[in-house]
Amino acid sequence: MTRSAVAGAPLLLVPALGAVQGGFQPDTWVWAGTLAAWAAALGLVAARPGALGTAWRWPAIAVALLIWTLCSAIWSAEPQQSVLEARRMLVYAAFALALVVLARESTAWTLVRATHIAVTGLLVYALLRYLLQARVNYRFEGYLISQPLGYANAVGILAGMGMLLGLGILAEADTPAVRAFGAATVPPLALALVFSGSKASWLALGVGLAAGAALAPRPRRLVLVSALVAVPSAPLIWLGRYSHYADAVPARVGGATLVGAAAGASAVAAALAVVGRDEAVLGRERSRAAIAIVLVAAVIAVAFAGGSTEPRRSYFHVAWHEYLAHPLLGSGAGTFGRYWVVSGLPARWGGALDAHSLYLETLAELGPVGLLLLVAFLLYPVRRALASRHVPGVPAAGAAAVAFLVHAGVDWDWELPAVVLAGLACLAAVLLAEERAAVAVGRAGRALALAASVVLGLCSVAGTASTAVPSATQRDEAPASGASSSVS
Repeated sequence: MTRSAVAGAPLLLVPALGAVQGGFQPDTWVWAGTLAAWAAALGLVAARPGALGTAWRWPAIAVALLIWTLCSAIWSAEPQQSVLEARRMLVYAAFALALVVLARESTAWTLVRATHIAVTGLLVYALLRYLLQARVNYRFEGYLISQPLGYANAVGILAGMGMLLGLGILAEADTPAVRAFGAATVPPLALALVFSGSKASWLALGVGLAAGAALAPRPRRLVLVSALVAVPSAPLIWLGRYSHYADAVPARVGGATLVGAAAGASAVAAALAVVGRDEAVLGRERSRAAIAIVLVAAVIAVAFAGGSTEPRRSYFHVAWHEYLAHPLLGSGAGTFGRYWVVSGLPARWGGALDAHSLYLETLAELGPVGLLLLVAFLLYPVRRALASRHVPGVPAAGAAAVAFLVHAGVDWDWELPAVVLAGLACLAAVLLAEERAAVAVGRAGRALALAASVVLGLCSVAGTASTAVPSATQRDEAPASGASSSVS
């Protein structure tokens, strides 16, 4: 295997899942989990002795979270929904294992570029489809850009992550062509973010920019490239907002015009990336860095000021009381939808299957043990991010990973594998930044990992026997409120 083998995981699975409603439906987990698990198995067969180093601990934590999620079906009020949650978690565990197995030394840069291409390709397709086809008023998303992912906020966070990866590539790449490509992707991704209407994604982008500045060995270069792409991106963002294309009113600007404007902005950004490389443009004044910090803080402040409190506040309230009712083990994975229906709030706010906060929902459904395993899974890769920030790709991957982690705290990203796999690829880039530790994995450890890969693949295939779908209740009798549940 070559170093680029690991790139195939995000390049294949992120766009493929994104093209089918973000991978929300269980039938997509069958092939996604199988491909990831058996890619890991093939990688283990071909890997050299001791190749896993200490990185194996990350997928091991994922498998532990998978087992705990599956065990929650024992005490769950909705056992079928708990098994469904475990099936989705299987995809994430298999993907993490595949990334670790397929990776070689210092593959951060490879993963950053592969994830950036996957996200950008998916969203450029979504943007062209959105602007060149007739405007459609979807039931839950209105005129916002949501297809093919099926959820506008998913488009928003992927756009934010893609922008951060593009800025990182622009700041760190050595060749003009790669720099130009990274810069050219930022304006259309910014336009997609505008049309998503996702305030939380702007917040995540601001926090991610701050994280990227903290990780960058030369923060002033990041400030420079951000200023360069802001020149063509800011007018495009203004035009997107002025057009009202995503609002329930007649658009002021046609879709074809917006496509042309995005293409022009991309061309300008690419040209500026080639001619504006010199850091001397910033001079030696440290005040410029202070200005950048102020701008990032302003983005975060605007995101907070413009954010809505409802119905998320009600989601959080119900999830917290769900936890208080089951403080030790939680109520079982996938049960929030039932508690939301029983609360009677769907009559006011509509149906919801998720608490719109991965961390609070995990605490409510899987208890403190589940939350601890989740936090360990998500934070283990970033524990040495500062120490590895000199490795190309780590600042960009770290910034995008932080944006993903922030957004997952205020939305239901976890239910859309296309978003989660992009985030996991960024986390893996940080984890696998440097050469593997000298701790070798013996034959027994490799055999165990191989067995785990095969079992994960077989379990994923076994999902074809299930007809269960995400729902507020799988019981014969309806909850007391009688309200229906839907994804929000």
